[in-house]
Amino acid sequence: MANQSNDRLRGYRVEIDFMLPSGDGVLLRESRTRIATLMLTVSEQRDLQELDEMALEMILDHEDLQPYLLEDSKDYPLTQWWWHLGQLRAGTYPAHLLPPALRVIYQPLV
Repeated sequence: MANQSNDRLRGYRVEIDFMLPSGDGVLLRESRTRIATLMLTVSEQRDLQELDEMALEMILDHEDLQPYLLEDSKDYPLTQWWWHLGQLRAGTYPAHLLPPALRVIYQPLV
């Protein structure tokens, strides 16, 4: 991973690597929202996709998430999936709004 990518994705990566495994993620949504406003390089886009995949897997599989992580925000559009983790966890999020790589995790092909 390039240094620039490392710098621009660092806060989000910290939330995923260190906070989500303990069931926490206070800055997860804010970090991901900030990244959504950036013009990312191709390398950064690949890194972000991997981070998003890791985040979604943890949200779906982690048993002891803090309740605030599963409180959805009506202030953000459904296309910003990271603000609707409760719906994702409950299986009620509209899968067609997810990026293709996340759709596979959310609703695996049979």
